[in-house]
Amino acid sequence: MKEAQPVADWVPALLQVSDPLFPTGAYAHSMGLEQWAETSGYRTAEDLMRFFSHHAGPSLARLELPYLRFALDQLAQDEMEELYALEAEIDAWKWAEEIRQASIHQGRGRLRLLEKIWSGSAHIDDYVKTYHEGRVYGHHLVVSALQFERLEVPADAALMAYGYQSLANYVSASVKLLRISPEAAQRALHAGLEDLPGWVSESKAVALSEAGWFAPAFDITCARHATAFSRLFIS
Repeated sequence: MKEAQPVADWVPALLQVSDPLFPTGAYAHSMGLEQWAETSGYRTAEDLMRFFSHHAGPSLARLELPYLRFALDQLAQDEMEELYALEAEIDAWKWAEEIRQASIHQGRGRLRLLEKIWSGSAHIDDYVKTYHEGRVYGHHLVVSALQFERLEVPADAALMAYGYQSLANYVSASVKLLRISPEAAQRALHAGLEDLPGWVSESKAVALSEAGWFAPAFDITCARHATAFSRLFIS
């Protein structure tokens, strides 16, 4: 029998911040999936798996995870002004108002918890001060980077955790939207998590000048959500 390896000190905290019970307000957002499911006729777990492989996964690999890596690098180098400039790019990529606001609402919710639970971080304090000055937005991705740095989570684990949260948010929304069973939802999440290491690996090769994900059909449905006749989620 192999000797048991000690658990890294950051693991319990990472489990806490990755848990759906961590109150960021993510439960109120489908991140665009609601209107997309209506437009595309999604009904099954297989439809959700197809969404992961055609949109959510490539978006993580080409946009979200590279920008998270850039943010972590800037924090490691104590380049806060560069981090704030990076957040402006992230804001610009989220041109659909509801998706942009969902990111900001979740980021602000996570930031409030970071202040209360893990105070004393110079970078978090600097960011909060700059936020109150109106110079930064509070996007979830940037706040997540601050969180991972504060908890001393290794970069690979941070990318995996962020990817898991993104997929899990879609799965949580799908239980209501698609009316699939919890078992089917977990089957879809398992399929996405099997592909996640590949998306993380792909994201590491993306330079800042090449980062981005363009999905106009999805973005248009996200924008239409604001004027939908009825809806279950804020965004």
